[in-house]
Amino acid sequence: MTLLGGLALACAVVGVVLRRPALRAVALGFGAGVPASAGIVVGPVALSVFVVVATLVACTPAPRRGAPLQDAAVSLLVAFGVVALAVTAVAPWVFAGTPVLEPGKGVDLQVHAPSSLTFTIGNAAQCVYLVTAVAAARFLWRTGTARLALSVAAWTGTALSAVRGVLRVLGIDRTAWVFDTLGGTYSGEGDTRLRGVFAEPSELAAFSLAVVAIAAVRTARAPGSAQRSTSGLLLVVAGGDLLASASGTAVVAGCLVGVGLTAVFLVRFVRSGGAHVAPVVFTTLAVAFVAVAAGPESVAPAAEIVTDKLTSQSLDARSAADAIGMTVLTDTRGFGAGLGSNRSSSFLVTLLSTTGIAGTGLLVVALLVLLRRCAHTAAAAPAAAGLFGLLVAKAVSAPDLSTPLLWILIATCIDVGAERARSGTLAASSTGIRNV
Repeated sequence: MTLLGGLALACAVVGVVLRRPALRAVALGFGAGVPASAGIVVGPVALSVFVVVATLVACTPAPRRGAPLQDAAVSLLVAFGVVALAVTAVAPWVFAGTPVLEPGKGVDLQVHAPSSLTFTIGNAAQCVYLVTAVAAARFLWRTGTARLALSVAAWTGTALSAVRGVLRVLGIDRTAWVFDTLGGTYSGEGDTRLRGVFAEPSELAAFSLAVVAIAAVRTARAPGSAQRSTSGLLLVVAGGDLLASASGTAVVAGCLVGVGLTAVFLVRFVRSGGAHVAPVVFTTLAVAFVAVAAGPESVAPAAEIVTDKLTSQSLDARSAADAIGMTVLTDTRGFGAGLGSNRSSSFLVTLLSTTGIAGTGLLVVALLVLLRRCAHTAAAAPAAAGLFGLLVAKAVSAPDLSTPLLWILIATCIDVGAERARSGTLAASSTGIRNV
C-alpha cells in the first residue's frame, strides 16, 4: 500500500467505525484529486487511491437521508451500467479480431498497426472501475455528502498541482514517488508543461477547467465575503494550473466553455430584467479595457499553442485514433467493443466504440437530464457548470470513463434531486401534523 492510499483508506475506515459518512466522502474526494496515484500495488497490478476507497465504500452501508430517491437520471445511469457490462462480456468474443486501439499500448504505434479485439485484463479492470465509481457516486448522493467530496477533490487536485509546479520551477520536485505511482504518466522528459499530480497536461487541463467553472459560479453566487474569497482563491489557483498546462485541450475546451457559460449568463440576465446591471456593466467594461490595452499580445500564447498543435504529430495521431474508434463502431454493428477494448482521443468516440449506440445514448441522456435540472437550481449551479466544463474538455481530449471527478460531479447533481425529495418529505410530514 502506498502512502497516499494508506492515508485515504485510514480516513475511510475511521469513517466506517465512527459511522461518519463525511469522512468517507473526504477520502473519496482526496482520491479524486490524485488520480495518477496508486492506492495499492500488487505486482504488476496497481489500483488508484479512488478505486481503493470506493471499493471499501461499496462494501459498507450508506445510510439514506430522508425519502427514497425517484430520479430519472439514476435509472438511466443504472441502465447504462448494465448495458456497458453486458457489451463488455459479449463483444470481445462476438467481434474477435476487429482492429482496435488497446489501452496501454500507446496511440502513436497502434494507429499504424491496430491491435486485434480479444478479451484482456483491461476489460475486467474497466468493469471494476465503472462499478466502483457508480458505487462511490451512490454513496455520496444517498448520504448527502457529494458537495463535500467535490470541494475536497477540487482543492486537492488544484493545490497539489500548483505546489508541484512551484517545486518543479525551483528544481526541487522530488515527489514522483508519492504522486506518480500508478504507472501511467505520458509526459516526456523535455516537456515543460505542467501536469501536476495528473498523468499528462491535458488531464490537468480538463480537471482545472471543471474547477474553474465551479469556482467562477460559486464566486458569482457567494452569499458572503468569506465564501466569495475562498471560491475566488480556488478560481485563481485553478486558472493558474490551467494556463500552466499549456495544453491544446485548455485552449479549445476553455473557449467553448467560456462561450457556453457567457451565453447562459446573458440569457439569465435578460430574463431577470437586467438585475444587478451596474456590476455587469462595470465587469464588461473592465474586461474590454484590459483586452484593448493588452492588444494582440493577450492572445499570443493561446495562438501559439493552437498553431503548435495543428502542426504536431500528436494531432494527427489523435485524429486517426478517433477515426479508428468510429470504424470500431461500424465494425461491431453499433454494438460496441466493450469497456477497455478501445481508447480513442475523444470521450464521445471512446464511448461509442466501447459501449455502442445504446450505452452512449443512455449516458448522454442521463447527463443532459442532470445538466438541465441543475442549471435552474442555485445550489447545484456550480456542479452543473463543472460537469459541463469537464464534458467539453473530455470531448476534446480526455477519453476515460473512469475519471473520478466525473462521477463526483454526477453524484453532486443527483444529490439535488435527493435534497428535493427530502424537502418534500419534510413538507408533507409538517402538513400531516397540522392536519391532525
